[in-house]
Amino acid sequence: MGEGEVMRGIWKRLGFLAALILVIGAPVLGALAVRWKVSDLGAGKPPGAGRVAWVAEGKLWVKDLPDGKVRQLAAGENISRPAWSPTGRWLLFRHGEDLWLVGVGRGEARCVVQRVDEFAWSPAADVFACTAGGELCAGEPAKERPRVLVKREAGFDFRRIAWSPDGKWVAFERLKVGEGGAGQAGIWKVDAASGAVVRVYTSRLCFDREMGVVGEVPRLAGWSPDGEMVLLWRGPCSASIEADGLPLGLAPADGCEEPVPVVGKGWNWESAVLVRPGFVAAAPGKLALVIGAGRDTWTNKRLAVYDFRSGGLAYLTGTDQAAVDPAFSPYGKFLVYSAGPAGKGEETQAELRSLLGGRKLWAVDTDGGKPRRLTNDPAYRDERPFFSADGRYILFVRLDGENKASLWLVQPDGSGLEQVVESIGLLTGDFTFGYYGAVAWDELFAYWPGVADAALINAAKGTPEAKKLLARYPWAKIVVDRSGKSAVDFRVDKLEGDDKPGLYLRLRVFIDPETNTPADRFLDLNGRVIRTEIFRYLDEETVFGTKVPYLNPAYGVYLEFPRHWRPRPGYGDVAGIPASCGGDDGFFSLGAMNGEGLTPEEVARHEASHKLKPYGGRPRLEKITVNGREGYFVFPSPELGVGAGACCVVPYPRPVVITGEKYHYFILYADVKHIRDLAASLRFL
Repeated sequence: MGEGEVMRGIWKRLGFLAALILVIGAPVLGALAVRWKVSDLGAGKPPGAGRVAWVAEGKLWVKDLPDGKVRQLAAGENISRPAWSPTGRWLLFRHGEDLWLVGVGRGEARCVVQRVDEFAWSPAADVFACTAGGELCAGEPAKERPRVLVKREAGFDFRRIAWSPDGKWVAFERLKVGEGGAGQAGIWKVDAASGAVVRVYTSRLCFDREMGVVGEVPRLAGWSPDGEMVLLWRGPCSASIEADGLPLGLAPADGCEEPVPVVGKGWNWESAVLVRPGFVAAAPGKLALVIGAGRDTWTNKRLAVYDFRSGGLAYLTGTDQAAVDPAFSPYGKFLVYSAGPAGKGEETQAELRSLLGGRKLWAVDTDGGKPRRLTNDPAYRDERPFFSADGRYILFVRLDGENKASLWLVQPDGSGLEQVVESIGLLTGDFTFGYYGAVAWDELFAYWPGVADAALINAAKGTPEAKKLLARYPWAKIVVDRSGKSAVDFRVDKLEGDDKPGLYLRLRVFIDPETNTPADRFLDLNGRVIRTEIFRYLDEETVFGTKVPYLNPAYGVYLEFPRHWRPRPGYGDVAGIPASCGGDDGFFSLGAMNGEGLTPEEVARHEASHKLKPYGGRPRLEKITVNGREGYFVFPSPELGVGAGACCVVPYPRPVVITGEKYHYFILYADVKHIRDLAASLRFL
């Protein structure tokens, strides 16, 4: 986080959205302004390019990228669909109809579930879910058998499954159609720990002897990155209609009666999205989707980005391209995708293969801009890109004219092109043509990009320090930092759950890349780095103290006031920053005076003798030193009491200009009870 963001964060705590870029780098604010930048990461070893597993010659192989040694993990007929655990230490794969598990360097492969239907790893921990025998189960590598999450129910069939980003829930499709009776189709979610099932969205079905199954069937597409929404396709129970794409929608994960369409205001069939994994991708706040009805992937397929916050949709490619396989960079800044020239729908078989052969990798900023080509070798067709977890590499598959597929790495700017796996699979022409041009590459290879954010967060949450902090501040923001050594920050920017935000506290937990377990950690308390006795600080009544920092670049001052004070309406502001704050027990206000040529005492006496007599008939002056400069307090007459106002007059180090006027003196107004403490915290920027 940059210093400008930190300064803006402080103003959020006060409810002020001023542009504090003016005060970046002020010496007196150094520790405060850069507290989120205290990383102590050291040089460290740059992250690698991940790990890849692939099927070739009836065997399952693995390699650390870019230049690790190739190792064989398993062998046998009908091996397919490898899938990595989030830590990269385990692989699931199909062996015929059965699900097998093997650890990287951890002994022999073993069968974990027979006659499995669907399976998927949690993104947060080495736990998997699968459907088999009409049940939904969850398993772990260390346990012999999976446990049942959702029991078999007569007449119901499980279909797609998807984990929530935090690994707490498994969403699943379930369908029931019976002749002569009412049926049901829908999406539910189950708590992976307790087995509690929650309805997300369901619709009714019925069976007609002439028309078949009548009614809408929702198809599970995945989750929004924040875990608050479930993505789904909607359409009739028809495989033929589904093959041409269905409208995509969003349903609140806690349940709803009617999902919200992603494209357009209604359920627009012309803007359908193919019901395939390579046509939808998610990143924080964003959803990439390839829009265009029709099962032919070489025509009418445009790449667009949907904004979860605004509900807006923006097309990133034109009608001259047919896009597939979008993949976000780790923080969603840009997309990489495969695209070739768009066909017209009347091509011969040879012309179609030529169109598919023209697919290359492209990149485009998610906020707009012109797409740029990353690869351009006419000898290859380039597809299915994946980013490494640190964003430094893109892995993708290349197919040559002789149906030989290989895996390559390239950097996001198009440089560093390198082959890393010479050959995958034993491919046929039908396979490489794909289902209307969409190839099931996940049957042949799987990429582990490095430890996923969810896995890092899950490991960091397991530390005693993080548990203590989250128990005290459950609203803490959790951020992954990969700028050096992998680390997870737990940031607390408000003292109460419904308070206004600011910046005060950070717990940083480093993750060991070799073991994916927590390593060093420290507490950053208002710029003060604490490495020992972290629990003692977290156990204190408040780690923040009782004061809130206040900066006003227009007046050129910094001070601290009681954290329960709030802006006082009616006292004006400059550039959106209020000039006065207070509470039931006191207040402060900012002021200034030209005073050119006058001494501090003369300015103070001028203030004390104001014709409105705000300090009563017998005000008292007291000489002080503030921030190394001579100044004066003006205290009110005793008869006005302790609630009366006082002021502090101090000359500026340099004159300041406020709303076009020059001032040589700063005046701090406050109640008698707080004037000394406020003046003691006063600094000039």
